[in-house]
Amino acid sequence: METITDLKPQRRDNGRLNVFVDGEYAFNLAYKHANLLAVGQGLSSVEMDNLLEADQIDDAYEKAIRFIEYRPRSVLEVHDRLVRYGVEIKVIEKVTMRLQVENVLDDTKFALLWVENRRAFRPRGKLLLHKELIEKGIDDSDIENALSEVEELPDALQLVYSKLSKYDGLSSDIFRNKIWSLLARRGFDYSVINDVISEIIQVKRDAED
Repeated sequence: METITDLKPQRRDNGRLNVFVDGEYAFNLAYKHANLLAVGQGLSSVEMDNLLEADQIDDAYEKAIRFIEYRPRSVLEVHDRLVRYGVEIKVIEKVTMRLQVENVLDDTKFALLWVENRRAFRPRGKLLLHKELIEKGIDDSDIENALSEVEELPDALQLVYSKLSKYDGLSSDIFRNKIWSLLARRGFDYSVINDVISEIIQVKRDAED
């Protein structure tokens, strides 16, 4: 059992206290946890470890919340970001579990939002959407659910029509190649690409008549 001999506010962070044990600096805590302590109080190694872990969890939780505020995140994204911050894996697991219980992290909803956002602002085919969701750590059932309502043809047409002004004046062959490359890079199925090219070429011909 060790004895707390002093509690001093940090100069660089007034939201934290430096804790001195047996006359020497031992660790620092947020006020939320440091307020549980008092000078002269005995502190076992287990109690010290529990305090430090609780403090680490709260700090990691706040980091995760700030990361999520920018846009919705998957569980894997939050996990990887906290790893980059140097947070211990056991702390990360507790934080991500807490966020899931609070419905702040939800991979099912994340997958739906990701697909909805992509379709609205940066259309792409199911192949590329599937690849992106895999990279976000989404499981197969959530991916399948998120992609179930995707219709590639209207999405591909939306994308091409938004780019048509860039292709004015190109020969038919170059025009076809540009559209093909664009849609292939965005992960659309070949049959969809062919249908889009056929429709766009016909529209151009009708406009020229």
